[in-house]
Amino acid sequence: MMKRLIFSVALVALATTSASAQQLTKLRVGYDGFSMTSGPLIYGDKQGIFRKFGLDVTPIYIDGGSVLTQAVVGGSIDIAQNGYTPALSAAVQGADIVIIGGISNKLPFQLVVKTAITNAAELKGQAIAISRYGSSTDTAADFALAHLKLTRTDVKVLQLGGAATRIAAAMSGQIAGTMEQYPDTAELARHGFHVLVDLTEMAGDYPNTSYATSRTFLKSRPEVVKQFFRAMATAVRDYKRNPAVAIPLTQKFLEVKDAANAKAAYEAYSKIYPDDLRPSLEGVALVLKEIAKTEAKAAALRPEQFVDTTALDALAGEGFFKQLSAAN
Repeated sequence: MMKRLIFSVALVALATTSASAQQLTKLRVGYDGFSMTSGPLIYGDKQGIFRKFGLDVTPIYIDGGSVLTQAVVGGSIDIAQNGYTPALSAAVQGADIVIIGGISNKLPFQLVVKTAITNAAELKGQAIAISRYGSSTDTAADFALAHLKLTRTDVKVLQLGGAATRIAAAMSGQIAGTMEQYPDTAELARHGFHVLVDLTEMAGDYPNTSYATSRTFLKSRPEVVKQFFRAMATAVRDYKRNPAVAIPLTQKFLEVKDAANAKAAYEAYSKIYPDDLRPSLEGVALVLKEIAKTEAKAAALRPEQFVDTTALDALAGEGFFKQLSAAN
């Protein structure tokens, strides 16, 4: 009799679990970088926040913004946490992709140089590293040089690939500086380097990381998009309010060895993440202006043609963000 009872309870538990799983809506969310912009997304996944909003989300890493953009256009990814530039470049060419939100509406890079370099004159003739031409680090280098009243002919801009390679080149003395972001900036600072230019505020509204989807998906699944933003906004709020959980989780995700570097990155980015996840129209205009340097037709296009904040507008109208901010 006892065995039958245990078996019955097990069946009920299994049925409940299965029913709960069936109630979750599968949502394929891609991201293109192991960086601090992905901190709240990973936090939302690990802390079960997406499930609380009825979503079955497992973040999918896709290497490269252009590849991730293609995945959205092709329908293998529903929502992408992607660079503004690759998403908008594709949209300018007529691809079915639209910006629906933003997680980093700043350009959070620093030009980190060796201690001996303290001004623009001392940087002249020296080599600085970026990941690759056309990347966010490349754009950041342009802003940094312009701030220093230098041009690319004044320095050697080398594309060296990932941050680990760039940092190794800097520490070995092969380059004078590199475009980095936290926590890598903090790591270099521990080894005698310093920030010559911080683009986070200096680059104004030039944005870094958006949320993008296809207009087809947005039109067919508007409630799912709203639920995604409910979950993401909650993840951002909780991430900012719970450093004791957020910092170690992000440290593990980014494989940061030094806890102090992870803490510095957390403190820097907690000031960058927008609470309502709204994209910056001014920022989109700046990106279109940059794209126009190689694609002339972008100059005649308006930011509003590539941005749809229907989901965020609806949440704001419902008072969601106010309630979220006021909640303990």
